[in-house]
Amino acid sequence: MEAESGINAQHTVLVVADDQRVLLLAQAVLAGKGHRVLLASDAQRAIELLSQKDIPIHSVAIRAAMRGHEEVRNYSLRQGAKPWTVHCDVDARGIRLEGQDSGAEWESAADIL
Repeated sequence: MEAESGINAQHTVLVVADDQRVLLLAQAVLAGKGHRVLLASDAQRAIELLSQKDIPIHSVAIRAAMRGHEEVRNYSLRQGAKPWTVHCDVDARGIRLEGQDSGAEWESAADIL
């Protein structure tokens, strides 16, 4: 899955998560802060996007519990992108995200019913 928003923004953030609700909420929060946002639903797609030279990716938000988290983090560093971790709580009532590490300072909550 790949999506883009905030095309005129200067800073591009790649969000990597294996839960579409997490991707969509992170996209809304980050685009609302003026960032260009790319989405990847797994580590392989994230690495493909990071490998492309036509889209400069400045930072990578990676879901903490996701399979391939460390692989994406290490590849991000090699590509010159700043990786950080997204912690999330998902339950029947909704989802809460909190960006941590590397200076990420945001959090959001949304009902997904």
